[in-house]
Amino acid sequence: MKKKIKTWLIHLLGGVTVAESRKKGEKLFDFGMQGACIDIRDYADSLYGKPADEWSELMYEFICGLQERLTHGADKERPTAHS
Repeated sequence: MKKKIKTWLIHLLGGVTVAESRKKGEKLFDFGMQGACIDIRDYADSLYGKPADEWSELMYEFICGLQERLTHGADKERPTAHS
């Protein structure tokens, strides 16, 4: 009963519980991972027909660019499948 009152009060004041926050964070993480996978797949598709060595080098550079953007902030230009 005490937990229900605490949760009700948190919601009444416009907040969220720790569990709700964690669940939302997990959903956002999954959404971000899905976007990253789509970006990688689309870029890999755009390289279709390239020689294996060139394909590997370009994919490696693309993945490193994604990692750099995540590590040092989103203010850098976003790599796309068309660049």
